[in-house]
Amino acid sequence: MMKTMVEHFQNIFDNTPFFWMKDDKVIRVKSGYAENTLQTNTTEYCNIRGDVHGAVCTGLADGVMGIACFTLGKNVSTIDINGNYVRAVKGGEKLRGVGIVEHNGTRTMVATSRIYNEKGELVHVGRGTFYVLHNMELPDLPWSIIPEDTIE
Repeated sequence: MMKTMVEHFQNIFDNTPFFWMKDDKVIRVKSGYAENTLQTNTTEYCNIRGDVHGAVCTGLADGVMGIACFTLGKNVSTIDINGNYVRAVKGGEKLRGVGIVEHNGTRTMVATSRIYNEKGELVHVGRGTFYVLHNMELPDLPWSIIPEDTIE
């Protein structure tokens, strides 16, 4: 039995068949906001230079923005996504993504994302437009039972 909204949204990720989502963890959610971490490795996530492939940051951005939309009770599908790569990431680093809903429309939503490396340095900035497929009822659970200042 799920105890928090964090667990609810982690369950959504856990049931996503996209292969590297297994390393993506939801760490914080509140209305219109989500944070995820992604533990990369040097085999499944990297290009031939040993840097994390750009698609990984874009995928993390898409996921964290989508969860931010879900926190408002809307099931969405990505219409458009873009991003800027600010800094290279070496394989094996843990990334932290932050997604914020900027526009909460009835048919479309717009969200932004920021991805940080283990040092807290910005590595990617993204923006996405999402089509609202349908509204969904959120479970009546607390957003978190962990004080926010204790989350790594």
